[in-house]
Amino acid sequence: MIRWRFVVTRLLIVSAVLVLLGLGLGPVARYVTVLGLQSATGAKVEIGTTQVKLFPPTIRYEDFRVADPRDAKEMRDAFRADAIELALDGNAILHRRWVAREGSITGLQIGAKRDTSGHLSGHLSDDEDFEAPSLSDKPGVLSNLLGSITDRLGDQAEQAAKDLETVRRSEAIKTRWQREYESLAKRASALEQKVRDFKSNANEIENPLRDWDKIGKTVGLADETRAELKSILAALDAVPAQFQADVASLQQAKQIDLDRIDQYIPGNLNESQNFGIDLISEAVQNQIATIRDYWEGGRTLANYTIVAPETERGRGVDIDLLGRTRQPNILVRRCKVQGLMRADGNAYSLTGTVENLTPDPQLLAEPLRAQLQLDGPQVVNVDYIRDRRNDSDIDRLTLHWPQSQAPETRLGDDSRAMVKVSGGKREIWVQMRSEGEQIQGRFVSKQTGVRLDLEVDSKYESLSATQALRESLAAVDAVTIDAGFEGRWDHLSMNMETNLGDILRDAAQTAITRQVAASKQQMKQKVQQTVAQEEAKLAAWFNQQQLAAQSLTAKADGLLEDLGKKLLDGVDSSEVTIGRMNEFLNGRFR
Repeated sequence: MIRWRFVVTRLLIVSAVLVLLGLGLGPVARYVTVLGLQSATGAKVEIGTTQVKLFPPTIRYEDFRVADPRDAKEMRDAFRADAIELALDGNAILHRRWVAREGSITGLQIGAKRDTSGHLSGHLSDDEDFEAPSLSDKPGVLSNLLGSITDRLGDQAEQAAKDLETVRRSEAIKTRWQREYESLAKRASALEQKVRDFKSNANEIENPLRDWDKIGKTVGLADETRAELKSILAALDAVPAQFQADVASLQQAKQIDLDRIDQYIPGNLNESQNFGIDLISEAVQNQIATIRDYWEGGRTLANYTIVAPETERGRGVDIDLLGRTRQPNILVRRCKVQGLMRADGNAYSLTGTVENLTPDPQLLAEPLRAQLQLDGPQVVNVDYIRDRRNDSDIDRLTLHWPQSQAPETRLGDDSRAMVKVSGGKREIWVQMRSEGEQIQGRFVSKQTGVRLDLEVDSKYESLSATQALRESLAAVDAVTIDAGFEGRWDHLSMNMETNLGDILRDAAQTAITRQVAASKQQMKQKVQQTVAQEEAKLAAWFNQQQLAAQSLTAKADGLLEDLGKKLLDGVDSSEVTIGRMNEFLNGRFR
């Protein structure tokens, strides 16, 4: 006979125990999880509710948040999920191992903003928000090239203009004739002073018969003065022809300058040699910096998704009898992930799976692996592997952007000059591997049906070099890049292969050639203008000097005539003897 009261009583007791366990295990699991994660990460861990089911063994977390412990990230969550559900392996639980056969994470967000500080210390940094990098104020590769072409050619052209043979020849002509005119002016001034002295002597002649010796002396000096005056006048008459011959030599100097300009080759324009590689390297480095967001996202998933709580046994001694056959005590074999991730300022919906999550990755038979697909402005396939077996510290990230319509991009980090890349379809494949602090990887990109254009500041718009670069870029319809890189995050060396290297180098050389030709033309125009200006300056200066010299000689000539009249006026021509002297003086002074 069945004793139902005995059976029912015990069933009720078992049911009550199971209900109590079901109600009590949730808060206990929540407490243990929060305590373990906070001690492991050093940041706040918040869980809304925790539910534990015994049949089948299942644990579910809702509103799960792990703050970012890094500096200047107090107002960010490293990991946030609306719900985490894990189906536990009952057989492993009997062996004191917590193994989840399957799991799912929904509503995942990485790097989400918080309302309060997530650091346990409560310290709030001033740098709350992540600021996207902006265009640099420093000159970029392209503006450096254009600037070096224009500024350096301009400086060299200006220096060449200062060294023009035309200017030197003009200065030599002016210096020569300035000395000549100064000599003539001194002779004319001396002549004028001599005539004044003669006139003073003539004033002392009161009686021609008595002062006959003075008259003879004055007449002799007058002859010498007249000869000197004729010599000065002859020199002045010869000056215009000689001066014009010297001015004509400016044309020879001009031809010398033009020949020098034709042979002119600018120096120190080596920027054009690596222009294309440098420009593409900047773009690839910026892309790698963006990829670092995916890298950090993968590491965040691996670091914060599951961490073992630090516990101590109250008594006894642990003896490791398993050795290398030991398996992780906590393990999530496979977990589905669904949520949101941000990279390069864009939001992506995230779906995929994560395998082999454990706080003891060194005990895994296979490394942790996350295979994710991000769907946003573009589709991105992510494959992340983290291997800590055999004391290794290896991470590998593979990213693949399938061929799709390419967004508009710009090469160069300087708003004064950039290459705009638009249109066509693009495919990108990137693989990065890190071991400790060392990183190495490869970046491969191909974009077809592309259009390249040059955007420059207004001061570069009218340059021949700018037009030449635009024409060269317009002929490009495909861009291929294969770049290997290695080093540390703060210093990556790069080995670049791209079809744009030769294209942009040739474009830069063509731009330099055209700009040099334009500069030569400007220099030739400068020579023509300089010749015209120097001829006009010499002509104006010559006329001024001629007028001054003629004024001096005319003044001396006038004084000489006055002297003759004074001597003639002082003689009475009615007397025969004096009449002869009158005729003599008249002939001398006329």
